[in-house]
Amino acid sequence: MSAKNVFVPLITPLDEQSRICETSVRRLMHSSRPFVDGYIPCLTSGEGWRLGRRDWQRMLELTLAHAQDKTVIAGIERATTAEVIEYALLAQELGAQAIMFTSPFASGTNQKDIIEHYRAVHDAVSMDIFIYNESALSGNEKSFDTLMAIARLPRVIGIKDSPSQPRVQSEIDQLRNEGLDYFLGWEMLLARELQSDGNVVSLANLEPALCRMAISAQQPLVSALVESLDQRFELAADDWYAHVKKELKARGIITTDKVLVAEGAMA
Repeated sequence: MSAKNVFVPLITPLDEQSRICETSVRRLMHSSRPFVDGYIPCLTSGEGWRLGRRDWQRMLELTLAHAQDKTVIAGIERATTAEVIEYALLAQELGAQAIMFTSPFASGTNQKDIIEHYRAVHDAVSMDIFIYNESALSGNEKSFDTLMAIARLPRVIGIKDSPSQPRVQSEIDQLRNEGLDYFLGWEMLLARELQSDGNVVSLANLEPALCRMAISAQQPLVSALVESLDQRFELAADDWYAHVKKELKARGIITTDKVLVAEGAMA
């Protein structure tokens, strides 16, 4: 990809009947379209780990239907390798350009198992792959050596990095030298010291133009504004996506601020 990009990890809008709301999906994508390069439905900001197969497919289909010329990367948050492969094959069939997924959901998962997880999915599909490095959902985190090993798989082309420990520039440079596009996954890092290939943050649902401005490093005024919005919208809260939905509803972009409470259940 090799250019600076902003991808929106879309929230999953619901209507009054607790169904995925096409009108809200369309409005949300329209509001960000001038400023972003693509969309990632069904990731953590979209409560992807709670979406049942039917709703996951519906959200991906709607994103593809309204993406126009933008890239669509299907987020997959499933507990096992077999489930990730199942959803990856479906995403490929539906026409997504790439997939992004986590490690298996099991605390204590070793690094060899994580590498094999990515290799198995890679070998099962013909799509490009983005790593999602995090620990809050999966219960484990990839070591730097593991990230480097995954990066060497031929169709692994990028990473959304949300590490629990700060990343240093030399590590980012090594990942990029392996052919990965490196995307900042935390709002608090935008427009600060780290050089990257762009960002994938929840704030892009609300302030896509600002996230576009924040692609370049060392912009103190921009980073200060991002920090103030981070606090205002409570993006560091455990249920940050609920706060994003509340603000989007107040702006008239989505019809409700309902959230998913469990796979297949709404609140």
